Formats: sequence, C-alpha cells, structure tokens
Amino acid sequence: MRLLIALLILLAGVSIAYAHGAEDHEDDSAEAPVIAGADIPEHPTYHEHVRAIIEANCVACHSDGQIAAYAPLTSTEDVMLAAEDIKSHVINAYMPPWPPSQEGLPLQNDRRLSDTDIALIAAWVDVGAALGDPESFAPAATDGFDVPEVRANLTLQLDEPYTPAADLLDDYRCFALPLNISEPMFITGYEFIPDVAEMAHHAIFYVVDAESDRAIQRAEATDGEPGWQCYGGIGIRARHDSFGGWVPGALPLSFPSGAGFRIESGQSIVIQMHYNLSIERQPDQSQLVLEMESVDSQLDEITILSMSAPVEIPCPAGVEGAQCERAAAVKRVGDLYGEDARYTPDYLLYECGQSLADYAENRGEAATGHCDMPIRSALTIFDAAGHMHELGSSFRLELNPGADDALVLLDIPRWDFHWQGNYQFVEPLRVQRGDVLRMTCTWDNSLSDEPRYVVWGEGTTDEMCFGSLMALRD
Repeated sequence: MRLLIALLILLAGVSIAYAHGAEDHEDDSAEAPVIAGADIPEHPTYHEHVRAIIEANCVACHSDGQIAAYAPLTSTEDVMLAAEDIKSHVINAYMPPWPPSQEGLPLQNDRRLSDTDIALIAAWVDVGAALGDPESFAPAATDGFDVPEVRANLTLQLDEPYTPAADLLDDYRCFALPLNISEPMFITGYEFIPDVAEMAHHAIFYVVDAESDRAIQRAEATDGEPGWQCYGGIGIRARHDSFGGWVPGALPLSFPSGAGFRIESGQSIVIQMHYNLSIERQPDQSQLVLEMESVDSQLDEITILSMSAPVEIPCPAGVEGAQCERAAAVKRVGDLYGEDARYTPDYLLYECGQSLADYAENRGEAATGHCDMPIRSALTIFDAAGHMHELGSSFRLELNPGADDALVLLDIPRWDFHWQGNYQFVEPLRVQRGDVLRMTCTWDNSLSDEPRYVVWGEGTTDEMCFGSLMALRD
C-alpha cells in the first residue's frame, strides 16, 4: 500500500482577525521573540527587510477581491498606515492565522511566521517604520510549488444564486447538489471557484447518502431561498462525511496518486458556505469542480474516523437558576432537536466508559470533555481535525497518552470557532491495533452572553467535542 504524502485537504475555515475582533484578545504587553544569533539589523527598513514578508504571507487575503479587502496591504501606503497593528497581530500570533501549536506533529502548509520574521517586523516598527530604498527589495524565495491542475469531470453549481441574509454579518448556508452519477466513482481532486470572493469566508464539502433527500427537501423549504441555514455542520439529520474544503488563497487540490474518496450513485454533495458580509452582500453562485476516476481504477479508499466526547459544562461562578441544572439542558436539546438529542449526553458518557462523576470537578470557566478510541486495525493517518462551537477554549488529540510512546498529534491551545481546519501531517502516522487515541476539549462558559448548563447539541449556542481523521486501512 502506498504511503500517503502531502494530502492537502484544505482548511475548513479561516479567521480574519480584523473581522472577528482578535484585538479584543490580544495581549498589549506581548513582546517580540528574542532570537539568539539572528541577524536583526539595527535599523531595518520596509523595502529591504519587511516587504518580502508581507507580500509572501499577507497579501493573498489582504487584497482586492479577497476576504480581507477592507484591510489591504498591497501598497506601501497601506502597510505604513497599518504598521503598529501589523506588529501587534504578528506578536500575538493572530496573523497569519494558524491555530495549532508546535507541540503536535509537524503539519503541512504551516502559515506561521518564523520567530525571525516576527522579530524583524517588530524591530522595524520600533525604530520608526522607515521605508528605505525600493531598489533594495528582493522577493521571498519560492519553493517551486506548482499549482495542481484539476481535470473537470463534473462541475456543481446552484441552479439560481443565493443572496446572503440582510440581517446577518456571518451567514452559514448549506446547498445540496446532486452528483448525478450512474455508478460508483472516486473523487481524486477538486477546485472551488468562489463567485464573490470578498464575502466567501470558507466552504466545506460533505457527501450525504441518498436517504437524506427528504431531510434536504424539508430544509430547503424553510424560508423559500436556495439552501438552508446551517451553523456548525450541515444542519440536517443525515449520514455524511467531509472530504475537504476551501479558504481564501487556497489552491486546487489533487489527491496523491493511488488514493481517492469513494462516492456512490444517488448521493449528493452538500456545500456549507460561510459568508462574511462586512464588505459585500451580492448574489452568489460559486462552483465546485470535481476530478473523478472510475471505481475500476482500484484506488486506495480514504477512510474517515470520527470521535465524539461528552459535553458537560456547568454555569460559571456567580450564575444560578433553573437554567444551570443539567436536566434543564437535556430537556432543552430534546425539545429543539428531537428525542435522539435528549439521549445523546448520556449515550456519550456510556460510549466513553464514563459517568457524571468523572465531570464532577468541571467548572464553568474551565470545563473539559474527553474520550479514548482504541484502534481496531492498523492504519496510516494523514489528516486530523477538531470541532467545537463558540465556548471552545482548546482542543487536543493524542496517541497512547501516559505511555512511553505517547505522542501529541494535534494541539490547538487557543480555539477559534471561525477557523476550524483539517490539518495534514508532514509525515503520515502509522498506528497499530491496540493503540489508543484520546481527544480532549475544554470550554469557557463565561464567554456566553446567557450562561446555562450546556450539553451536546446541534446549535451554535450549544456545544460539541468532535474529531475526525483521514486514513488508509491496511
């Protein structure tokens, strides 16, 4: 079996700090890293030392037609006006956005600036943000990366455009697009083409089974507009798997040779679009281009492993009342989402071999949920992702915790609901039967505008602790 390398399942969401108030969380006392032995000039200038960093790492989003067009960095004047803000954002690691820490496995497409680049930007601002000589500019070295070419076997697009809701700043909308294939196929690549890039914040692609047609039809009939609202997922009860997504600046994707995501006749693809409407509000008719191969190609089939952990979040200190009782929380999700949702909190405890006593010490300001998943057969894992909602504080995925061979796969110490991604390992991870994966989520209920006891639920104001991995089985 081929060892997978370099699978670029694009990020599921991107957070633009200017749009989502990162300044509210920044530490004004943060300092630039001190780099031992680094050649930081005494008087750095923009053109010689900083311009290449900005153009290589910032302009893809902070330019006309992109999600951060309202905060452009395409001209010298733009950068000079934003110099102090740029320094603050990079020191606090909000720009470029990259939630995983270095404690986890090395990841592909890491967007973090190096400590040296951060120190250079800070030093440049601290000594007066001098322009310097434009002739001294040298573009950043490239790695020779070629943009993948995706063969267009099938192009999916809405029959009619959707105009985002006028009363929302962030509109999450799902659209179901039938595959219309007569036999099983493999998706081997894709390209997403946003219609209005200025308001396209992210897109996530799901495959749903044919039995979901009625649920889709009910959802589509809710408000008379194309698609339906869907915060935090696809918004309907349906068996579904995600095979990728798109964010601003993302490239077309080609799966590695010999591997593909299997799709069946009768299935549909649901695209969850997140529109950020701080700049534009226009009709949207984005496209998803699929490259496919016949099932006769005998490709290795990508497997998706899913994990869920209990959500037991009490009210924060000082908040009291009936809304802080667990029974009220369980009744609430049952009333909102049906009887199955009412049983989910206890079912998750059972599935994870736990009881409420395991969460007796949870505090509203620092609540945790965790679950272990034994590996049943040998796998090669090449991609991992986590999912929580707006109260999330941190996410962590570990292999064999507490053992001599313990390993952190993915660590996100500062959760951001607006940036939830699939992350690809530089080197695929081989796991064996008997290994154990542990997922841990933490939440801060004091972030809620109306704190209450929170259990697992479908809405954005509810919470989840969910993880997924993409792998190949032996």
